[in-house]
This record gives sequence, structure tokens and C-alpha cells, in this order.
Amino acid sequence: MKNIVIIGGGTGTFTLLSGLRKYPSNNTVIVSSADDGGSTGVLRRDLGIFPPGDLRQCLVGLSYTDKQMTELFSYRFEKGSLKGHTVGNIILAALEKTTGNIETAVDLAAKLLNVRGSVLPASLKPGLLIAYLESGKRVVGEHNIDQPHFRRSRIKSLQLKPNTSANPKAMAALQEADAIVFGPGDLYTSIVPNLLVKGIREALGKSRAKKILITNIMTKAGQTDGFKASDFARNLQKYLGVAKLNYAIVNNQKPSSKSILAYKKENAKFVEPDVKQMERLGVKAHQAKLVSQVIYKKKTADKLNRSLLRHDASKTAKLIWNLIHQS
Repeated sequence: MKNIVIIGGGTGTFTLLSGLRKYPSNNTVIVSSADDGGSTGVLRRDLGIFPPGDLRQCLVGLSYTDKQMTELFSYRFEKGSLKGHTVGNIILAALEKTTGNIETAVDLAAKLLNVRGSVLPASLKPGLLIAYLESGKRVVGEHNIDQPHFRRSRIKSLQLKPNTSANPKAMAALQEADAIVFGPGDLYTSIVPNLLVKGIREALGKSRAKKILITNIMTKAGQTDGFKASDFARNLQKYLGVAKLNYAIVNNQKPSSKSILAYKKENAKFVEPDVKQMERLGVKAHQAKLVSQVIYKKKTADKLNRSLLRHDASKTAKLIWNLIHQS
């Protein structure tokens, strides 16, 4: 049994988990405490709870219960005062309020969903993410960083407030990992916020696990404009400290012209697989055709921009599994 830790959250991690379930691995997901958009943001502001959205998606991704239960947790209300909220977010909010503890709330939700593996907050206290731009301006809040309403300069650095200590269980998972996977997902709002939590970078530096980056299929406006595959590796490495990326899984399949056109409206472009440049950084790149044939369809009540394209879960998981077993 191999221990795999995924640092990320959201739809990219959810997709990856569906592929990893085919292998004899113990999967742990570490998610950020800084999410403040969509249904999560409303519940966080109104109830003062830990952000539930990424926790909920990853719990569903690790679930081995019947389809009706996972569909229940993922159901998003289309009308009324609950419009935009998912049932799973509300359940996690209620569990935290009744238990007074986010860890206990996640454990109880995991029992309801018959989860195999773990979903762990990087920190046990909610955080505020702040981006400092090359222009000198700053953007406050994960939602504002993730969903820009105007064209802006590139992100220079990120800060998490308050600078709380890491969840001890997350630290232990990193210590016991055989592989640590970064992504797929938004670099500056899903992955890097976890690395800003006090103790996480130090744990990564001490870990002997193979460290694997999965680069995105498309760029993200306001975050990774103009990025090639090597730019993801280079910018992630800045936040890893002494820990070094060992491998990168890179998609080299251009999406359909229809998909490219849809992304053009969001100022997003195909991530070019410049693997030679990546290997100059000391990262061994493994490229493959990884675009899933399934096109995501967003719910009308979902206010957030979502990636239309997904990685092929089976192919991506197989590459990870093969890398873990390389000598």
C-alpha cells in the first residue's frame, strides 16, 4: 500500500481521485483554509465556519458509498434562498456547528460517505489570502484572486493571514508519504496557499517522498497568463523552499478548437509543453495526451468560473503510479 498525498482541492483533485481509486493506495488530500468564494464564501461569512467547498469535493472523490449519497452531497440548489449552495457544504457547516470542531465534522462526513483515505485542512483555522502584484497593487481574498474582474499584472507573491501553524495530521501525512502530488488545479489559489501555512514547507523539505507536479491544460486569467509548463514548475518551486520537485506530468494534447474558443472568452490559452526547459530546471517531465473526452457542464446556479476541460483521470493516475514505482 502506497501513501499518496495530494496538495490542492477543487475539481482538479476530485477528478484525480477518481483515477487513483483503481490502485492500492492510501490517498490523503490536503486542502487550503483560505477559500472564500461562491457557496463556501457565503457560509463562511454568515456562519463563521471553516471553508467547506474543497473539503466536500474531496470527500466525495474518496467516497465508496452508493451513488445517491454522493449525488446528494454534490447537489446544488437552483432556486430559492438556498440557490447556489450545495447540500454537502450545508451538511459540513451544520456538523461543524454541532461539534464545534472542523476535524470532527470532516470525520463524521467521511463516515456518512464511506470514505477511504483522508481529507485534511492544511490549517485548522480559516485564513485570508493576499496577492501582491508586480504593479505594486494587492488583491485581498481568494475569491478576488481567483475570479478577477479586470485585467491586471502578474502575481509577484502571496501571503496568508493569520500565519497559523499546520494541522498536525497534515504534517504526519507528509512525513509518511511515498508520493506528494501538486495539482492539477489553480496554482495560486488551490496549491500555493497550503505551502504558506507555518510548518508545511519544512515538512516537505524533510520528506523523502517523490514530489510530482501535474501542470494544467489551460492558463488561468489573472494567475498564470502566458505560462508554459515550465513556468508552473519554476513558480511552484519558489514556494517549496528546500524541497525539490522530482517529476512533472505534462499534457501535450491540444484541446479541440471549440474548447480553445470557449477559453478565449476567459483570456485563457493552451499551456505549451516546453519539457526541455522544464528538465533544465532539474524536473523530469513525462508528457502524454491527457485531455479527458468528458466536457464539464456548469450548473446554472454555480456563480464561479469553472474549468471546462479535465485531465483524463485514468491516464494521469497511471502515470503517477508508474512514477512511484520507478527506482
